[in-house]
Amino acid sequence: MTILIMYLTFAINSKEFPLDNIFYALLLSVIIYSAFLTYEYYRKNNFYKQIHKMLQVEGSFNYLLNAEDAKTSEQKAYIKLLSKIYENNSEKISEYEEQHREYIYFINQWVHQMKTPVSIINLILQDEKDEEYKDTFNSIGEENEKISSGLEMMLSHARLNEFNLDFKVESVDITSVVRKVINHNKKSLIHNFIFPKVQGEENIMVETDEKWIYFVINQIFINAIKYSREAVKENKYIVFNMEASESKVILSISDQGIGIPKEDLSRVFQAFFTGKNGRRTAESTGMGMYLSKRVCDKLGHGLMVESEEGQWSKFSIEFHRERNIFTL
Repeated sequence: MTILIMYLTFAINSKEFPLDNIFYALLLSVIIYSAFLTYEYYRKNNFYKQIHKMLQVEGSFNYLLNAEDAKTSEQKAYIKLLSKIYENNSEKISEYEEQHREYIYFINQWVHQMKTPVSIINLILQDEKDEEYKDTFNSIGEENEKISSGLEMMLSHARLNEFNLDFKVESVDITSVVRKVINHNKKSLIHNFIFPKVQGEENIMVETDEKWIYFVINQIFINAIKYSREAVKENKYIVFNMEASESKVILSISDQGIGIPKEDLSRVFQAFFTGKNGRRTAESTGMGMYLSKRVCDKLGHGLMVESEEGQWSKFSIEFHRERNIFTL
């Protein structure tokens, strides 16, 4: 542009300006400009590479915030600003983590305190012999069991975020766990005239955590009882079926209750989703299946659901034998 202005100036003033000089000035300008661009490239290249790496990396940015390739004042100001933002966010995260730990501690203490009166109520009901109020005491016992189950769900939810510190992998007889779940809920089964059945192979061993898998099976079973009693049928069964192959074991829990609407099936494992049936019974929290799915995911087990509205529901837990998080 400068050369063009010079040329036009000489042309307007009717003075000659040799073309050789124009080309020489143009070449010299190109060389100087290329040298300037090369210098700027090498001066900023490493810094930009670090910025690109920062966008790609996951986790801590500490080593990037201490970048030694910041040459210009703008680059140094940028790194300083980024460091300040990172430090502020780190402080906020630490603060929230501390609040979360306090919350978990409070929940654990509160649930354990609430378990004491629940246990005392159960003992009082067991010692009560008055036949006149038998039905009333049975109803109180059933409601007390609901409170106990709710406390266990709350405690499990609080502990789930620290799952790695609270699980023990071992070979578990899944049939034995199923029978413990049935025995734990026998009062509710008798009260609602629902009959459990255990089918399939016996003494099947799977690699899992007994406490957590008990929680999952119990949540599915409680739901099966709750929705089976709503069905208008003479004989109501909840069937546990176990199938084993070389690669996996499948435990399915089927009920003959009111089923799950087709439009709700894909959302069964979402947090706080109660769906059409939850609004119908007014007892659903939408957390049981959500927590069960999270536990199964952490244990490396599959959890699937099938249903036909008004007819039946089936939840299946899939235990992988050849490849799971315990054999990797």
